[in-house]
Amino acid sequence: MDDIKEIYLKEQEKLKRTDFFSTGFEDLDNFCKYIDKGNVITIGGRPAMGKTNFSVSLINHMVNADKNVLCFVMDCTKSKFVMKLVSEKIGTPLFSLLEDKVREEEVNIVLDSYKDKKLEIIDKTNLSIEDIDTKVQEIKPDIVFIDYVQLIEAPKAPNRTEAINLVIKEIKRIAVTHNVIVVLLSQLSRAVEGRFDKHPLLSDLRNGSLLEEISDVILMIYRDEYYNPESEYPSNEVIVEKNSMGPTGIVSLDFKNGFFRNPVINNTF
Repeated sequence: MDDIKEIYLKEQEKLKRTDFFSTGFEDLDNFCKYIDKGNVITIGGRPAMGKTNFSVSLINHMVNADKNVLCFVMDCTKSKFVMKLVSEKIGTPLFSLLEDKVREEEVNIVLDSYKDKKLEIIDKTNLSIEDIDTKVQEIKPDIVFIDYVQLIEAPKAPNRTEAINLVIKEIKRIAVTHNVIVVLLSQLSRAVEGRFDKHPLLSDLRNGSLLEEISDVILMIYRDEYYNPESEYPSNEVIVEKNSMGPTGIVSLDFKNGFFRNPVINNTF
């Protein structure tokens, strides 16, 4: 029989490390501090909730922490994605960059900050699991971002759901086999729009039964102001719907210039 005590103590020692993954959002990191290599994190959200821009914030944070980051983007071009990265880092709306309304020296400082960092962006529209696997083996990243799962070229199967499930299984295999963290963005079904309460649920994951099963952590993005623009105090939330190594709950964040931010604490009385 395996030495249970030895296995347990090794795992405990490993969990004391906090350098595998962090989000840059202090309250969210309290939920995510035990995310380990081999884990799959799914970020779900309806269109316009900001799931891609949320992932951009995570990417910038991981790059700043000198992680080796590999991004697969299928919903926009590499150049547009780079603009989003720079926009997030400067803290300005994307249109300000596109219209050249940001000072050149500010942009240059941010661009220089990416020098000698390990970040590769792949913008292939007909991306297959084989493409992902090959690139991961080549680059050996710490973390992989995929935007988004429903756009990955699926193998032949009797129906779309089974095809997506095959993709999801392979993503989990890649995470475990190559010892990487995979952050996977996912669409949500339109069922959200038919409810009075628009907060997303696990059951809203599109083709989601297997995605729910293989994901170690599932984060849902919700912005109240999208549905209630007249609200005086709109909530911007990252909902930890599933967490195999920690608690679940809701983290409230600020939302400014298209990106989520840590809340500003006002200590004036």
